[in-house]
Amino acid sequence: MLLGCVEGCHWLATNLLVTLVILHVVASDSSNFNCVAGLDSAGATVPKGDIVLQVGSSLEIFCNLNLSHEDAQGRNASSLVFYRNDKKVSSEFVEVINATTIRLFKEKPPASTDMYYCKLEGPKDLIGICLNMVAIGFKPQEVKDFSCISHNWQNLTCRWIKPENPIKTTYKLHFYLPGRAGKRLLFNCPEDNDKTSELKKKLQKNEELCFWDLYSEPHYRQPYEYYYFEMRGSNPLGEIKFDPIKFHHYSHVIPSPPEKLTVENTTHNSAFLTWDVPFPMQIFPPGVHTRMVYQSTYDNNERWHVANTSYLSDHLANQTYHLAPLSYANTLYDVRVYLRSAFAVGDDKWSHYASVTFKTPPTVPGAPPETVIGSFEVIPDAGTRDVYVYWRQVPPTLHNGDKFDYKVISVKENGIERYLEYNHSSAYAKFKGLTYNTYEFSIVSTNIVGDSLTKSVVHVPTKEDMPKEPVSFTKIAFHDGIYELSWKAPSESPNIESYTIFWCLNGRDRPYQCNGLLNWTVVPANVTLKNITVPDDSKIYQFAISANTKNASSGMVWASCTVIHNKVVDKMKSVWINRIGSTFIEVGWKLECSDRIGRVEAFEIGFCPIVSPRETACKEPLQTIKLEPSERQFHGNVTGLRPYTTYMVNIAILTNNGKGTPSDPLFNTTMEAAPEPPTNVTVTEVTNSSMTVHWIPPAAMNGVLRFYKIHYSFRHTDLYRKVETKNVTSFVLDNLTSFTKYKISVMACTVDCSERSIPIEVITRIGNPGKLETPQAKFLNDSQVLVNWGFPKDGERGGKLDFYEVRVQQFDGAGNSTPHVFKSTDNVSQIPIPECSKDHSRVKYTFWVRAVNRGEKNETYYGPWSDPGETTCYSSGPTLAVKITIYVVGFLVVTALCIAVACVGKRVWKCCKEMQQVEVKLPPGLAPVGDKEKDQDYPIDVTWTSGDHDHHLTGKVRTSADEELLLKKKEKKEERHGRNPSGDSSGCSSGHESVSSSLTSGTQISSDSGTEVDQVSSAACLYSQPLLS
Repeated sequence: MLLGCVEGCHWLATNLLVTLVILHVVASDSSNFNCVAGLDSAGATVPKGDIVLQVGSSLEIFCNLNLSHEDAQGRNASSLVFYRNDKKVSSEFVEVINATTIRLFKEKPPASTDMYYCKLEGPKDLIGICLNMVAIGFKPQEVKDFSCISHNWQNLTCRWIKPENPIKTTYKLHFYLPGRAGKRLLFNCPEDNDKTSELKKKLQKNEELCFWDLYSEPHYRQPYEYYYFEMRGSNPLGEIKFDPIKFHHYSHVIPSPPEKLTVENTTHNSAFLTWDVPFPMQIFPPGVHTRMVYQSTYDNNERWHVANTSYLSDHLANQTYHLAPLSYANTLYDVRVYLRSAFAVGDDKWSHYASVTFKTPPTVPGAPPETVIGSFEVIPDAGTRDVYVYWRQVPPTLHNGDKFDYKVISVKENGIERYLEYNHSSAYAKFKGLTYNTYEFSIVSTNIVGDSLTKSVVHVPTKEDMPKEPVSFTKIAFHDGIYELSWKAPSESPNIESYTIFWCLNGRDRPYQCNGLLNWTVVPANVTLKNITVPDDSKIYQFAISANTKNASSGMVWASCTVIHNKVVDKMKSVWINRIGSTFIEVGWKLECSDRIGRVEAFEIGFCPIVSPRETACKEPLQTIKLEPSERQFHGNVTGLRPYTTYMVNIAILTNNGKGTPSDPLFNTTMEAAPEPPTNVTVTEVTNSSMTVHWIPPAAMNGVLRFYKIHYSFRHTDLYRKVETKNVTSFVLDNLTSFTKYKISVMACTVDCSERSIPIEVITRIGNPGKLETPQAKFLNDSQVLVNWGFPKDGERGGKLDFYEVRVQQFDGAGNSTPHVFKSTDNVSQIPIPECSKDHSRVKYTFWVRAVNRGEKNETYYGPWSDPGETTCYSSGPTLAVKITIYVVGFLVVTALCIAVACVGKRVWKCCKEMQQVEVKLPPGLAPVGDKEKDQDYPIDVTWTSGDHDHHLTGKVRTSADEELLLKKKEKKEERHGRNPSGDSSGCSSGHESVSSSLTSGTQISSDSGTEVDQVSSAACLYSQPLLS
């Protein structure tokens, strides 16, 4: 790591030192520093001259201003700028070093060749200081497409393409020969001469060559089969020697064309040719291969026949070849001969050709005109008939001589030779006025040499033997040269075995006779429809058919029902409209030429809406529907149409291979129907009682607009308004309920109404709440009244019910008091009524209540006051008369109670006395109470708890040890339960309480106060002290 730091510091110091040296030199020599020696300039650049850099290096140029120069007076480095070609260099790449020097620095610029200028900006224009040509490129790269060719083994030309490089690079080619000393003896490229100068004029961009021949220095070395080439490239960045290339010399020799190519002899189907191999290829060690091609005037220009030359010797100086067999007599032939090195591979190594033309001698025609059963036509006349005998013309390749023609060499009537005059063309012969006997015609072809060696025969049967012709023969022309032919079998000829279909190329259709080439095909008797494809669909073809039995034929019947050229059928003329609805149009039609048997696959109805009744062009793409054909199918229904729209309708016939011409269009308008819903329904200007509804009319009105319906629904209630103004697209809904959610939708109506538009929800603004129900008042005490009331009815709140106001008014019979208003945020309120505490039992209070809303802008909306609720004032205590009555009655009741208690007490005391005198025998340790009383030191402290008072009785009573122990435990228990008993010291309660205790002796009872009564025996109560004193 330390070593890296040292090396980095060393590199930095070195660069800094170089920069300082350059700046010092520039600064010290600025007074006499010029761009180019002998040229007076206002400064210079460093480095000088051309700058060559390798891609990846950085570009650095200093420009120094000579302040002593007259152009630099009053200037400094801030006036210096750099230009790259004709564009100013951005300031981000330019740095001011000092008052006289600027520095241009670009880090790793791309490959390029540019001119950099340092200029001085003057008041009016720029003054040139100095310039540098900067080339940024690569070291020498390997060349492309290196190849060498020897022409006729007399010279050698090597070519290559230099790779693109902004730095000028020079390539030098050398070769050496096989052998030990080969590498030590290098042969370079010869100097340019007239030949090489001529070759270099034809070079492409970056292409270079070397040319050696027998006269160059160094000269071309013919005898060597292999060469070794070395390529070296050099430029200012370095010199590179590329890997040697081993070159197979003999496989890259291209001979000159054969010499003295001559036709020595010809027949009608062969020729003898001779030629010489050019010098010095006659002694070329590998030898040469020969290639021969030829064609006649009947062949396609691009099709050449290749002759078999494999048996020819590769080393002969003179060659002879027998070219046979040739296909055509009396025909011009072109023959071409090529040569190639026996070691070469590829078609590009063949020489230029030598050519010769010749014509073969004539001979008799190669064939007679061709005929077939049924190739005649009979045209009846009064008692006679005219007969056309048709044949297929002999192709020109078999004419074999000049003055070619056809002739009927024999006519036999019922087997007897007859001489009959006739007219003929190249396609038929016409015989007039023949009888209804059987005839036999023999036809040959002829030329200047003679007749064809064979003949063709046509038989025409008698009228009785001739079968009936096919009927309703029809042709339908399709695209791409396809014709559909259809017919009906003759009903009176059950023995039909086949049909012959003829087609004839002619310039005009029937009824003109066909003079063109006749062709035919034979189909079985069960076929009544046939497709024929002709070679040239731009020509007119006539079609015919004959019905054939085993021994006779009906003769040819030409197509009678023919559609227009290149159409399936002519357009339908009988088309009409049957019915019209809002979404359909029913079309009816009738077929023309209905007796033909063309294969109709469907009827196609085309339709589209038109622009307007005055402009009948389709405003949308034409649509079609297809209807299956049937014997009774004479109408079709076009459905899915838009109501109240004018449509164009036509109809065409579809066969198995295309569509016929559409009929003339019919125009009609569909009936009205419900429109589409309006769109883009919006609401504006919403208040607490109204809103404005906007909408866009339906895209398809489907009729004449009558009116709109605006539906607004809320809380299961659906209402609507009717807008009968047709051109209005907004409406104000009023008398609405405030603070209510409405669903708004719009319908458009013609003869029927559309569906509702997509509903939108709108809430009206806050407004006045509705009237509240009558409040209910209830006195809580003599100074407060509780007033409550219900909420407004649904839909009458008008807002959020921010608070309520309660109005109170007093009516005392003498006059009305001033009403007071109280606020409440709930539906109940306590109202203070101070007057009720003053014996105002006849004062009446009336209460009203109303709801209050606050709007979005803090405005206040008051509801109406409710119906009044009333209540009368009362006092919480009784009146004076009532109080006196209560006092008197109470005194009498107390007096009676006291007398009763005294009487009862006296009787109880007497009872106790009597019981004291009864002797009770107890077990040991339990002495009678009376004995314990005699003991003055025995205390008794018993606590009684009963009713609302506690009585504490204390006395000196002697008890047994067990009783004392029980009493102590009880006392501790009472202390543990936190009691503080108090009361009478006798330990007995008075009156009612004592009686209660005696009735429940030994049990536990509860008093009104909820305290427990101690369990005390009746004896303890009776013996403690007298009940009454």
